[in-house]
Amino acid sequence: MASPETLARDLVPISQKNRVAILFGPEDRGLTNEETRRCHHLLTIPTAGFSSLNLSQAVMVVCHELFKATSEKKETPLPRLANRHELDGMYAQLRDILVRINYINPENPDYWMNKIRHFGTRIQLRAREVSIIRGICRQINWYAEKRYRDGREDAAGATTPSPEDPPETS
Repeated sequence: MASPETLARDLVPISQKNRVAILFGPEDRGLTNEETRRCHHLLTIPTAGFSSLNLSQAVMVVCHELFKATSEKKETPLPRLANRHELDGMYAQLRDILVRINYINPENPDYWMNKIRHFGTRIQLRAREVSIIRGICRQINWYAEKRYRDGREDAAGATTPSPEDPPETS
């Protein structure tokens, strides 16, 4: 069972894009079990020594809490946004890896990088997100180098006979 304040705080964001209804029961007996089963949330208005409130008083309490919840400024704490130094480092690393894997033209990397920078500015990257992107770039770079080394070793092994191979005779 929620308090009027808690219910109002939860309902206001939901009501922005959804239809909601608040159901009040009769003063003498409240809601029936069938009516209660149809409800998504239940609310109890705390009273000191009274078993129930007058219906108009209950409506007024709930409406007052809804009013307070809609007029409160919600300041959600944002994680720290990435600073210019972190962003520049990420974009340089991203440019280098995208050139290496031939995703962007090495003759004009700024053409695509400007679009990527614009995208990054629009979504306001947080410091943690920049760290994740840089980690992905490091992993791509490691994998590309490994594949390159493996390919060179395979190519070198194909031309050099193995010591276990029998010598060729003519």
